[in-house]
Amino acid sequence: MHRLWRDTRAILVESLWWDAERRAMRWTDISAGALHTSPLDAAPDGSGDEVVRLPPPLASFQPARAGGFVAALGDRVVLVEAGGRIRSTLATVPHRHTELRLNEGKCDPFGAFVVGSMNLRDESPDGALYRVHPPGRGHPEGRLETLLGGVSVANGFEWSDDGSTFFFTDTPVNTVYAAPYSAEGPLGEPVPVLMGLPSDGLARDRDGGFWSGLYGDGAVVRRTDDGRVTDRIELPAPNITSVAFGGPELSTLFVGSAREQLTEEELAAHPASGGIFALDVGRQGFSVNAFG
Repeated sequence: MHRLWRDTRAILVESLWWDAERRAMRWTDISAGALHTSPLDAAPDGSGDEVVRLPPPLASFQPARAGGFVAALGDRVVLVEAGGRIRSTLATVPHRHTELRLNEGKCDPFGAFVVGSMNLRDESPDGALYRVHPPGRGHPEGRLETLLGGVSVANGFEWSDDGSTFFFTDTPVNTVYAAPYSAEGPLGEPVPVLMGLPSDGLARDRDGGFWSGLYGDGAVVRRTDDGRVTDRIELPAPNITSVAFGGPELSTLFVGSAREQLTEEELAAHPASGGIFALDVGRQGFSVNAFG
């Protein structure tokens, strides 16, 4: 039911998304600052991938309508040309202390980039959720908003079909929240909707289900909005991270993993860690949103 699609032994695979024009998955190895473009049918060892280097950590990135990408580095959000040159800084995030960095980032249905931070020191809720609007009248760079404080590790973002509900994950508290959302204005009050599992990435399918990678549990699960688990797929890597639908029909679930924090014995037992798996799950997902 699954196959090891990329055996690149990355440190930390994140921010998977499908580039329909290139027929490729895009993803980042955060700790290496490596932005990968992986053609669908290229070699599993990654030898056919294109790799662009940015200053690490390259936490997340998404396509920009004007070309290139919007990307989250340690404490700033930047516009990046396709070849990797940083074109401009959209916003600098004022972290509360030096053990915070940016993490998950996705574009909302209205063209803004939503990004969260994570606490590297411990599980204290010192992080936050931010929104960066594209440059426009009155703000020639980007416009930065703080949407929510009190987050430990921001992960797994998604939106409802009409963009009126924002779903986000706080991994250490094993909870996915839902909050009222709009293109402008404050984020509504978050309500726990999926609880009890160490969710990392998040991807909605067209049947209304939520797919999550389980960091530390070596599995991907699908849950309905009432929390019922309909699918659980075990994978040969303990630390599962990003999940995203890709392929020509958006019907393959691509799943990232990490080698970080594993001992030599654990790596020997799970040599596929740091790879990307492809799963045929019988569902379809949605195309990626763009910045701008």
